[in-house]
Amino acid sequence: MMRTSLTLRILVISFACLFGASLATAGSGGPEDTVKAFSAGFGAKDKDAVITTLAEGGAQFTLRAQHESTPPESIQTEITAYWTVVAPVLITSTSSYVRTLDILDVRVDGDIATVWTQTHTASTPLNSTEADRNSFTEVYLVVKRADGWKIAGMADNRQTTKIQGN
Repeated sequence: MMRTSLTLRILVISFACLFGASLATAGSGGPEDTVKAFSAGFGAKDKDAVITTLAEGGAQFTLRAQHESTPPESIQTEITAYWTVVAPVLITSTSSYVRTLDILDVRVDGDIATVWTQTHTASTPLNSTEADRNSFTEVYLVVKRADGWKIAGMADNRQTTKIQGN
């Protein structure tokens, strides 16, 4: 009886430790945290913070022109190249660019995950006090690498907006 009780206690403690470790991993540094860090980089006006969340060789899917005068050349662009160009433009052409995310769904299977968000943006151009506001759904494909979760793919249903002054 004593031997069974001791074995049972060891098993319970072992499972509790394993369960606790998996919760700690899922709760901190998960794929949704990478997506939040991507968006936060814009508010901080930190291009490097944006780019470090991306997986080299990933894909940015642009389904339609983001602005009336700038149609996409292709539906797909390498993700780091795309945001290396776009992030500095957003950062330098606005007095404020804020992305607020509502996480709709996170699915993780081993080293791949999807994160769905409802994204709200407020972009205030330089020399303006009025923000351009957008709301759209984004889906992120996030992969786990040795240095953490990285965004390997992005697509959104953002509608084309008119650039102020045009």
